[in-house]
Amino acid sequence: MNPDLRRHLPSFRREAHAAPIGLYLHVPFCLDRCTYCSFATTRDRGLQPDTIRRLVQEVKDWGAELGRPPVDTLYLGGGTPSLLSAAELTDLSVAVRDAFDLAPLVEATLEANPGTVDAGWLGLARDLGWDRVSLGVQALDDALLARLGRIHGAAQALESLDLARAAGFARRSADLMVGIPGQSLSKVVEDARTLAATGLEHLSIYLLDLDKACPLRADIDAGRLHLPSEDDVADAFEALQDELPRLGLQPYEISNYARPGGESIHNTRYWERRPYLGLGPSAASHLGSCRWTESSVIQAWAEGRGELELQELDGAESLSEIPLLGLRLHRGIHWGALCEQAERMNLRPLCDAWETRLRGLAAEGLVQWEGDRVRLSSRGMLLSNGILQMFV
Repeated sequence: MNPDLRRHLPSFRREAHAAPIGLYLHVPFCLDRCTYCSFATTRDRGLQPDTIRRLVQEVKDWGAELGRPPVDTLYLGGGTPSLLSAAELTDLSVAVRDAFDLAPLVEATLEANPGTVDAGWLGLARDLGWDRVSLGVQALDDALLARLGRIHGAAQALESLDLARAAGFARRSADLMVGIPGQSLSKVVEDARTLAATGLEHLSIYLLDLDKACPLRADIDAGRLHLPSEDDVADAFEALQDELPRLGLQPYEISNYARPGGESIHNTRYWERRPYLGLGPSAASHLGSCRWTESSVIQAWAEGRGELELQELDGAESLSEIPLLGLRLHRGIHWGALCEQAERMNLRPLCDAWETRLRGLAAEGLVQWEGDRVRLSSRGMLLSNGILQMFV
């Protein structure tokens, strides 16, 4: 264990046993790199055996260091976790079960990409205890998928959802991307309707994000492709806000819609600011007053020599994260409870300053107060990045 982390180990143990934590595992391998991707991923499959062996060992080591703490949500993300071999998936799943107390487990999600899954692999994952699958569909237009560098077509995406259901996954989620060059508003809504018709329980709506260097960003900067206008993207989000509830998918977070009971429990813990442990290259953790991110250099991480980034949060930073994250949720936050916590921390003036600004935003129709709760309005959700900056 990193020496900087080890000095916090007693507090980590207390936090990990005070209530069940979430466990995130990162698998950084892909068959190809999407044109919009800036995540810690690689196509170098030669690194996979050593990386997965280290990941399995990290699961064992952290489970021992924390005293086999209870875990109520698991998430296997990437990258493309569906590139794990049957043996690798089995080894990792067994290691988690042995190293952590899974008695309180209520959700075990794994990500998969259409074009990399088959009935046998999905059946094995289900037999190993994974009960929710999140599929990176992104679009149901072959030309747009090719532009994004996706390895699958629309037909494969829909087939993967069917395969997951046949394998016993009662909880299936799909990603739908908005803001792709050449994407029309009508096609966004049509894709959402098609995905909802498969009976999936969850849909995540993602805005194409090109803040970091990637091939698609280079094409746009060179004028070879053009992003839709901000107004067109806003129109698409508003159309989905109207249409998805009619399809049985209710909003519960800015970008996420679900049927009743279909919400992502693991991802909700991030917005509720509950503790989690992340293992693997670039994985993030939050226990106690500490947040840290593992090295994103995959080979260095696999060899145990990558440097992690550790942040120790002070009181004001910890308090500000409650509204920063919680206002992403459709239900908002209990403002009275936040102010009581601020009072105990001698930070009440900070809370009062936020409230003054939020009351002003309510007059503009961006925020809604309902008794002692506050939440963003539908229009506020569209402008959330600017609103939430007050807590940064």
